[in-house]
Amino acid sequence: MNKKTKTRKPAKPRPGIDVTKAPKWWLTKPDEIREFCESLNGVEVEDIGLTAGGRTIYAASWGEREMLPGRTCGSLSSAIAGGDVSTFFGKGERKKQVWLFVGAAHGTEFEGTVAALNLLNILAKGKDLRGRKQPEIAKAARQHRYLIIPTLNVDGRERALDHVQWVNCNPKYYSMISQGRTNDGQILQWPTSKLQFPIPSDEMEILGTYFNDAGYNLVYDGPLAGDCQPETTALMRYCRREMPDCVMLSHTDNGSLVQPPSAFVPDHVKQRIDQMAAVAGSACARKGLPKSRVPKSPKSYCGDSFYQSDAVYHACGAVPLLIEFPCGWQNNPDNHGDILEIGLTVLHELAAFGGHYRFRPIDPRWK
Repeated sequence: MNKKTKTRKPAKPRPGIDVTKAPKWWLTKPDEIREFCESLNGVEVEDIGLTAGGRTIYAASWGEREMLPGRTCGSLSSAIAGGDVSTFFGKGERKKQVWLFVGAAHGTEFEGTVAALNLLNILAKGKDLRGRKQPEIAKAARQHRYLIIPTLNVDGRERALDHVQWVNCNPKYYSMISQGRTNDGQILQWPTSKLQFPIPSDEMEILGTYFNDAGYNLVYDGPLAGDCQPETTALMRYCRREMPDCVMLSHTDNGSLVQPPSAFVPDHVKQRIDQMAAVAGSACARKGLPKSRVPKSPKSYCGDSFYQSDAVYHACGAVPLLIEFPCGWQNNPDNHGDILEIGLTVLHELAAFGGHYRFRPIDPRWK
């Protein structure tokens, strides 16, 4: 053992902070989430694929499945080039639009999933998991068919299964669990951890929950390549089968909410994302919640990179929303109730927007 390893002090959560305990309504573990989903009347649970580590990925759905007639084209780009996108989406409009929530592509970024599960309980029972009635949220959300993949990166989540919350946690400790620590004691940092793809697991003392068991950061996986990860394949196939109108890709940071549009989606879809970001942020501001941000730039921090949200759009034509829910380790908000309130407010406003204006904007005719 080298000297650096001998003298290294392990990162700890923070004095008085127990990352293994949270309120009973704060569901984050794949098995307990599945048990909860299966307990709800009107909710169907199904396996949709396996992870790189061989673990099951599952989805839950509320509302009847409806596919439109007249689909003759299995490629959105081909339908656009031919001048009639209805050959891809189908003729007419569904009775209920479909929105899909995808949680924890980074294994321990689960705060959005907590809110999405509370929304599922509201759909089924009219109240959140704290027992509070939510009639306005129920009314807005019940206009749509709701799909949820609670944990996409089950490998990463299982790697730190006892960690269930991050409120007031030491940022250094959070980085160690999330990004990982090398054999020589270096804690990887965001975003420079992205400079290795995949992460070489044999060089890691702790493989971070950001990554699946093969060391892949799933949001940058190549769905157009021949060797994409099984989690990506499962997500793309599910999107193609269900044809959602909106897909919410859940992540966590200090609570910057709906992010700027992806680089490689059409301008009219980018405009729709900006509109939805604005209504979600302003709703939080009206309530006086500690997070109410709207995008400050027309592009993401890293510019024109091909991202998971681009892949989702080109697979099924859904409006892809990257949402950064507050994780709590950056202190504000510093309690589980506020984190949930922010999450439910964002989801409520998006559901209401979809009901008023529809999720997918009208595609322009090019021919």
